[in-house]
Amino acid sequence: MADSMIASMKYWLTNTNIDGFRCDVAWNVPESFWHKCIGELKKINPDIFMLAEGDKPYLHKGGFDETYPWAMFRIMTLVAKGERPAFALDSIRIQSDTAYVKDALELYFTSNHDENSWNKSDYGTFPGPVHAPFAVFAQTMVRSVPLIYSGQEEPVLRPLQFFEKDPIQFEKFQRAGFYKTLLTLRSRNVALSGDASFKKVIVGDEKALYAYVREKADKKILVVLNFSSKEETVTISDNALFGNPFNVF
Repeated sequence: MADSMIASMKYWLTNTNIDGFRCDVAWNVPESFWHKCIGELKKINPDIFMLAEGDKPYLHKGGFDETYPWAMFRIMTLVAKGERPAFALDSIRIQSDTAYVKDALELYFTSNHDENSWNKSDYGTFPGPVHAPFAVFAQTMVRSVPLIYSGQEEPVLRPLQFFEKDPIQFEKFQRAGFYKTLLTLRSRNVALSGDASFKKVIVGDEKALYAYVREKADKKILVVLNFSSKEETVTISDNALFGNPFNVF
């Protein structure tokens, strides 16, 4: 069966020239299979991108480039509800730094097809003023190659049906400019590349505010996020951050 699966995946690489695979429930398949499979696929195209639906560290060791950060997502939802402080995100970030290989990438998101259909749309999970900060977090966090789920740029506020035809009516594009700004920044600034450094910065109340610097070469991005429902005072005291900042929004 393993050989047949690998042969099928080779077919798509050879005959359609696709650039990678997103493998469903990858966490429930042994590392030995993925190690053999991905090794064979990269003989055909060494640059294919492999995304695993799962968060087990062995998936990266088996050859996957990117996994789902489920532990971080769960903490994000608790912070959004006010049940955990913003600094709770650090414990998951540090855990990932320790457990994953150095070049591991993670698919940060505020929604995906499972969350949207079975739980809530992302505007239900991250309501009101906290949605934009968490969307920025997903786009700028260390190791993130993020997901934008269908309809977020409209935005579609309802959950989409999973097994029934449920078309999206694109008319307003109220959030398109927001996401375009973030994606343009990612494409033009190496400070958001996968291997750019990450440094936590304290700018005020750590229960509400989460701030960090991403940096590579001579490029530097400061991200300051308010995950609370009220205004917060931000104070920059790090001398390395003094200068003339440009606000991308």
